[in-house]
Amino acid sequence: MNSSKKRYTTSYKKNVAVKRDVYLFRRSPKGILSCRGCGSIYYRRRWTLEPTAEIRKRVELRDGVSLTYCPACQKMRDHYWLGVVQISGIGAGEKREVIRLMKNEETRAREKNPLERIVRISDEDGGLRVETTTEKLAQRLGRRLGKARGGKVTYKWSHRNKFARVLWEKSPPKTSAGG
Repeated sequence: MNSSKKRYTTSYKKNVAVKRDVYLFRRSPKGILSCRGCGSIYYRRRWTLEPTAEIRKRVELRDGVSLTYCPACQKMRDHYWLGVVQISGIGAGEKREVIRLMKNEETRAREKNPLERIVRISDEDGGLRVETTTEKLAQRLGRRLGKARGGKVTYKWSHRNKFARVLWEKSPPKTSAGG
């Protein structure tokens, strides 16, 4: 029997100050919250766009419902983002298609988590800059862009806080090696 077993230690985890999302609740509020901006509902520690019929009825009657702004709407109002997708190498004609692709992926992401939103899309030096409310949405947009349009996708995650930078570059056109 081996008497020198390695023991698991958590000493490497000590003194790590992980930055949390300051827009999320520290403690779960009581009752039902309804967002003034997007209409999402907070009930039982979860934001949703599709509440149960009972909850929907209570929201319509304002029975025990408080109006507020969800964390995503607050981030959008404050122009605060946790993810950035930088898209380069696309022409003016392609921008509309890429924006549509980003908006469609945002809609799919919101079905699962209503707090995942695009804060802003802006033109930037021959490309686009897409700012998102969560780092996961930035990653998802980069993955979708890579699948739909090819190119090179690079993910850069910050070490100590929640932030993602996704870089996408269009692949150069292939040249024929004919003779």
